[in-house]
Amino acid sequence: MYTGIVRRAWSRLAWFVFGRGATTVEERNYRNLLLSGFWFGPVDGGIFNYLPVFLARLGAPASLISLLASGPAFLGVLAYVPGGAYAERHRDLVSLFVRMALIARISYPLIALTPLVLPAAHAPLAIILIWSLAAIPNAIHVPAWTAFMQKAVPPQQRAQLNGARWALLSLTSALCIAMFGYMLDRATFPVGYQIVFLISFVAGVLNLQYFARVQVPPFESASGPTYPVNASCKSLAQDNGASGNGRLQRAANPGLAARITAYLRPFTESRAFVRYNVASLLYRLTLAMPAGLFSLFWVQDLHATDTWIGLRGTVGYAMLVIGYIFWGRMTNRIGHRTLLLVCASSLALYPLLTALAPSMLWLLPAAAVWGFTVAGVDIGLFDMLLATCPEGRQPTFAAAAQMFVSVAMTVGPMLGAALAGMTGTRSALLIIGGLQLLGAASFVLLPSREQERIGAGLA
Repeated sequence: MYTGIVRRAWSRLAWFVFGRGATTVEERNYRNLLLSGFWFGPVDGGIFNYLPVFLARLGAPASLISLLASGPAFLGVLAYVPGGAYAERHRDLVSLFVRMALIARISYPLIALTPLVLPAAHAPLAIILIWSLAAIPNAIHVPAWTAFMQKAVPPQQRAQLNGARWALLSLTSALCIAMFGYMLDRATFPVGYQIVFLISFVAGVLNLQYFARVQVPPFESASGPTYPVNASCKSLAQDNGASGNGRLQRAANPGLAARITAYLRPFTESRAFVRYNVASLLYRLTLAMPAGLFSLFWVQDLHATDTWIGLRGTVGYAMLVIGYIFWGRMTNRIGHRTLLLVCASSLALYPLLTALAPSMLWLLPAAAVWGFTVAGVDIGLFDMLLATCPEGRQPTFAAAAQMFVSVAMTVGPMLGAALAGMTGTRSALLIIGGLQLLGAASFVLLPSREQERIGAGLA
């Protein structure tokens, strides 16, 4: 019995690390996507977590740190829809994703080098500018990723893959956050942060190496000619000669307003897509408000060291692993609407518990609440987005949804910073927690479990 257990464990490890036993395209895709999640852990646990802390230690105010979220989001509002349309014209979405993601991640070493060429007073604004410009290639690679992820593995394995991949990513992120925090407290400033950001870049490149190995069928866009020339126009042209040709040309080449209306029409005609975006936009706006306040509160109010900030992240990501596994299994039982109502309402406790923390120690239970509940929000929002994207239009619809996310991420942090300027960081977090609880109620607009089963609300 013991030998059988060891043999099965070794077989699983060999499949994961070396790919042994992965015979089908779907099995190889599954493994490569898992490993891509593993290598994104140092990115998430590195520059994603410590860049706001780095700006706070450089002396950046709340309004400037909030631009770390608002800046890329503002460019995303402008870039996501054309980015999605650009992605939809490509058949090889995996290759497009890898190229665009690599361009975006070049921002990591550029940020690491910024303190070497600029004084501390000017470095924060330059870092925010570099970080924001990465939103332009992101506006292409995010829709491309959403589209090919639908084809990488069979639909019945997708939830299992996402749960396992996100759990593995969270596990490596948790370990990296703790290790990086310990290192940062012992390294000279800003050298420690520069090392963390460079490690994030190397891990990000390795992450893309595994994505590049994913094999999916060539993408077939369902978008056709937007302005067909109808039979009556053709008849008019034939009967009236050159004059008819002029009118036909004007009919076949409408003005800017008509082109914009025709482009936006498919989004408004999909009731499920409209309901999803209205519900998620209201909630995401409140969720984005404290984006620039947490790191400022940790550093200025609680005087937290990088070790404690890293420990907080480790606890949060450890609970994220548990949350992905737990909510991934519960989703089919309770439905996505109930999942989002429960988890989004519970997530509102995170800013409340953070604001009430009298010392660094109390950041740990707050992080545990964040990790366990945000996992359910991630699963619910992602699955509902996939369900509302029509076949063959995934890049464009995913880009449009991401544009709405960018609107929330542009406005929310600025509102949060303004609120903190009027009331103080601690009071602002308390108010935002209450607003998030109200924002979670917007998910009643989503289809119920019974409607999900029969497809109503997703048509």
